[in-house]
Amino acid sequence: MSGQELHTTEEWIRLLEEQADYTREYRFNLYKKVNIESKKKILDVGCGPGIVTADIASLTDGYIVGIDIDDKKLVYAQTIIPDHVDLTKANVLELPFGDNTFDLVVFSVVLPYIRDQQKAVDEMARVTQKGGIVLATGEPDYAGALYYPENKAVSPSLKYYEERGFDIRTGRKLKYLFRKAGLETEIGVCDHMLRFVNKDAQEQLKDYLDHFPESKQILMKMGWTEKQIEDYKLESVDLIQNGLSFSFVPAFCAIGRK
Repeated sequence: MSGQELHTTEEWIRLLEEQADYTREYRFNLYKKVNIESKKKILDVGCGPGIVTADIASLTDGYIVGIDIDDKKLVYAQTIIPDHVDLTKANVLELPFGDNTFDLVVFSVVLPYIRDQQKAVDEMARVTQKGGIVLATGEPDYAGALYYPENKAVSPSLKYYEERGFDIRTGRKLKYLFRKAGLETEIGVCDHMLRFVNKDAQEQLKDYLDHFPESKQILMKMGWTEKQIEDYKLESVDLIQNGLSFSFVPAFCAIGRK
């Protein structure tokens, strides 16, 4: 699954720009930890519209390859990446590279869209050089999310994504997947997710309302009536405005050394 069923290309670009923005500080700390500036050949798996790829390119003069299965995202990426980056259409389950090609393979929010996650990680490990690193900078675990007061829209929303092949339990699987691929593995919790917990009420409300049209579409597809959706929205807005809404979606990183 590529996720194409979930959003249009334009929606994907907007969402990935937002995601790249709020994860940037945390990702850059991880890049520093793996000494990205010293890497000579880097593979960015699931590069999408190239926003994260451009971030990586700003930190190293090494040769970078970005791959994705979506032609439209790659076309957009071509407009923002520098000269030392090449883009190609490829599937992570069948990487078109020889064994031991890259000294760093990096990805972010890729595995939830892939049914055979072990095959994907095995392929990334295969093309990584001995002594190289496979780096997951943030794989979410929506099934482990915490909400208070309980959010009645969560269950139908998660069901919607699961029915379309999205794995809502990916984060907790990272250690298993990396170790099974033969990688010495260090797992971390992505602390950038705390920014959502500590936002002030005005910012939280803006985020909620900005993304509500998408939530509404999902709930309608899952059988909610207009009245149910409006009542849910009013209840949520009231909680947010009064600083009473709590939500936290855990995400995990992994550094795998070959």
